[in-house]
Amino acid sequence: MNKIKFWNSWDADTRYPFLFLLIVAVLALMLGVYHYFTGESNFLAWDKLPELQVVQVPVHEFSRLLETFTLYADGYLLTEQYDVAIPSLNKFAAVALVLLLALCLAFYAAAISTMKRIPYFAGILLLMMLLASFNLDLLGIIGNNTGQSTLLVSIVFFALATYAFQAFYQQVSFTVRVMVMIALVSVLGAFIYTESDFTPLLTTLHLANYSSLALMVASLLFMIWVGYENINALLWINTQAARPERRFSVWQFVLVSVLYLANLVLLYLRHVGYVKGDFFYINAFVILLFSALAGFWGMRQREALYGRLFPFRPTGAIIYLVFATITFLSIGYAYATANDSAISVFHNLIVYTHLAFGAFFFVYVMVNFGELISQRLAVYKVVYQPKKLPVYTIYTMGAILLVILVMRTQFRVYFNAYAGYYSYLGDLYQGSDNDILAERFYKESDLFDSHNTKASFSLSAMYREQNERNKEILTLQEALERRPNPKLYIRLANLYDRKQYFFEKLYVLQQGAEAFPKNGEIYNNLALLYAQTSVHDSVAYYFDLAQRHAENQDLVRSNRLAYYTRQAMPEEAKELITEIRSAKYKPLRSNMAALNQLLGRTSDVKEDNFVPDSLEQVEDLTLFYNKTISSVNKGDTSLLKPINRYLGSQENRLFMEDLLYLKGLAHHYDGRPKEARSVVENLALAAGERSGYYYNALGHWMMEEENYGAAAHYFKEAKDRGFTQAFLSHAYALALNHQSDEAVVALRDVAFTELESAVAVAQSLEEVLEQAPSAIITKAPDRDKVQYLIAYLPDLLPADIDRIVKSVQEKDLRREALVAKVDYFMGKRQWKLANEAIKEAAAELQPEGELRSRLNLQQMRLWLNTKNHEVLVKRMDNLYLTPKDKRHKLYFRAKIAEIKERDREAAERYSQALKMLLFDEQVVEDAAAFFARYSPAEMQAYDILLDGITYNPYSARLYKAYALESVNRGLVSYADQALVSLRSLLPASEYSTFKEKFDKQRQAKEAEADQWQL
Repeated sequence: MNKIKFWNSWDADTRYPFLFLLIVAVLALMLGVYHYFTGESNFLAWDKLPELQVVQVPVHEFSRLLETFTLYADGYLLTEQYDVAIPSLNKFAAVALVLLLALCLAFYAAAISTMKRIPYFAGILLLMMLLASFNLDLLGIIGNNTGQSTLLVSIVFFALATYAFQAFYQQVSFTVRVMVMIALVSVLGAFIYTESDFTPLLTTLHLANYSSLALMVASLLFMIWVGYENINALLWINTQAARPERRFSVWQFVLVSVLYLANLVLLYLRHVGYVKGDFFYINAFVILLFSALAGFWGMRQREALYGRLFPFRPTGAIIYLVFATITFLSIGYAYATANDSAISVFHNLIVYTHLAFGAFFFVYVMVNFGELISQRLAVYKVVYQPKKLPVYTIYTMGAILLVILVMRTQFRVYFNAYAGYYSYLGDLYQGSDNDILAERFYKESDLFDSHNTKASFSLSAMYREQNERNKEILTLQEALERRPNPKLYIRLANLYDRKQYFFEKLYVLQQGAEAFPKNGEIYNNLALLYAQTSVHDSVAYYFDLAQRHAENQDLVRSNRLAYYTRQAMPEEAKELITEIRSAKYKPLRSNMAALNQLLGRTSDVKEDNFVPDSLEQVEDLTLFYNKTISSVNKGDTSLLKPINRYLGSQENRLFMEDLLYLKGLAHHYDGRPKEARSVVENLALAAGERSGYYYNALGHWMMEEENYGAAAHYFKEAKDRGFTQAFLSHAYALALNHQSDEAVVALRDVAFTELESAVAVAQSLEEVLEQAPSAIITKAPDRDKVQYLIAYLPDLLPADIDRIVKSVQEKDLRREALVAKVDYFMGKRQWKLANEAIKEAAAELQPEGELRSRLNLQQMRLWLNTKNHEVLVKRMDNLYLTPKDKRHKLYFRAKIAEIKERDREAAERYSQALKMLLFDEQVVEDAAAFFARYSPAEMQAYDILLDGITYNPYSARLYKAYALESVNRGLVSYADQALVSLRSLLPASEYSTFKEKFDKQRQAKEAEADQWQL
């Protein structure tokens, strides 16, 4: 341990600066390792291209006239194909490089100030060359961009400060020198950043990128410095044992050294193309790391060679760490910016230097100390004390071999260095939005290193932003010819995004799959491409491969689930869901929510509310939307608050229509029909081509609430806009509104939809509606009898109703008929017969279900109308009601409170009932009558009736009450308008009867006004 922590014997003046710089070197190494693994993935970052596919999902289902009606909404399936994002500048890497490089400059300047005169001048010359590489005058700090004023000022400051310490203040401690140099660097840095014509970030990029070529040279010097240190370390391992018998023989040293050199030879041959394919080898950057670690120990050994120029402590140690840090920074920055040309330079230089100098150091050791190693002597102690071959031959012969290796590759490392340098400059000018210069430098990089990935993809990204598709395609094609990359294959394929380019896209993706057979992202895109065809086997095949090789398997599962859902393959979808243990991936959860809604599994699935802070991401919208669709039918009001928040944000204006429809659905199924109708009707008025979709929803709501006249109106609006689902619904609404002739015409219109199932249903109902009662009773099947009974209920005679009901044999249909019989007598206000019908029906109905709930509501109305108030109060809470029908309890409690003269309670309960039961004519009429008596001086009764006819403009009953109330309030013109509406809603005889009543009340009101004036 003491040998490792040799600095413990140093004085504090030297130890603490050294340890600080050592921490800086380790930090640079760690940053380099981090960017080694993440640099390319950040530069060529995966992006996802989401595609929304609409699928009709059921929201609510109800039955009318023995036909099931389902309100469908647009659910969203989300598929994602991989793409490559536009590269962004790695700002953090540039800042880290400049900051740590500044510290290296300060330590280097402090170190050379401790040297003898001649090495000092050599050291200051290297410093001047590095400062010159920054091109400081291009920043416009002093003078113009063509001068060198800023560079000269910087050189003068460094020269004066270092020379003062070297020549006049030699007694000053090293710590003080370092602090002075750090202060000098800080002052110069502050001056540069404050006076620069550019932003601090661009100034940092300028310093980092323009100095990159000089940093490559510094890295080369360091690699030459440590080029043979791994062999030296192997020598130490073989000969360092305390006792000779524990040291290794010469053959072991030769074997290990030859294996190490053979690894370097293979790397070189692989680089020049003589050896192809993958084989086991030690990574070149790992070799550099080991040689850097060993080189520090070797630096101490070599003090015998350079000790006359400067000492190891602190000068040699500090300079070594400075060059090591610069090398780590340079390599790390190359990886951080994915500069493959610069990375190739560093990789090749490591191989060249370590092979050249390592080989001749091995020869040097074997010639001078081979016999001593065979005698198991501690050769490492005298390795720099040769007897035959001098030390300088290592450097001279190694340098010659290095030049030969470079020449043998046609100076590729030289061209790559300039290619990397120009790519850095392209980044700089791209960051400054100077596309002209950026394109020029990227093309220069491409010229020096043909179609390198960094320059090619940067150029293609520029063309993408400029919408120059053809140029981007050509650039990517040329890059792939030289250096295939799976991400470039994907990006190129995505440029063929139109249907007419299907085969071009397929060809590119298959090329990528052939070149990279374990790339799951390519297989995912292939599966989605084949999903556009009917070749289901290929879709499954590529999804299987994608799931096997992709890093994000949930993305593949999500796409697969969307495909199964769209293709109506429920069994495959269910099997896939069983494989999913925990779904945290948002698109997958969104698609699962849509599938569960389609399968009707929302009640069986444990739902967790998803309420994102914003809807910036498509998956946030689809997941929130699909989950909200599945929960609105449960009366969940908690989602109204986030919906309103999203609607209030301009960022979500793209999704406004979907959010407004969600709001309408939530209001309706929460029991706020007025708000729901207002929201969706406004949507229908503004939606253009999609108006039919929203009018159809309004029609469903009206039919569900038994406001069949309004339902027919909305379905007609949807039908006129070509919404095919509304054709059959329109006919049924007319039939339920007892407009048989109009219903028959509408049923014939269903043929225009060309939907075979709908046409068959329409023809069946048309036959029923056109038959006579006698034929229905004697010949028709049970289903036709019940449909006829419901459609013609108000116009039938009691005897016909009894005959039809008794003739129905099928149990479920008979129950429908019995409840319809109850409705008939309740509508005719024949309470005794209604009571008998209720008893008859109650004996055959199931204890729960919609029919039982309807019957129980009629029972409660019967008790109310026959003044059995105590029975109603006692039994109200014990009768079975569906969640929707339970809302009517508010009305019954309000009525009881009114009868018992608890007016304050009645007013409160009527107000609550009106919010949920505005569609119920009886509720609106009774509430208006109550408030006309309770607060005659206010307009509350009038407002209630106005809301009633606004919500249900086809209710003759409410229009009558509204006309009379308008007369009472002196609003004669509004009363006259109501009469106009009533003329179209009532038969002539009934209208005449009401007109007489209306005129009498109007005359009485006028007489009362005249008397008041007298």
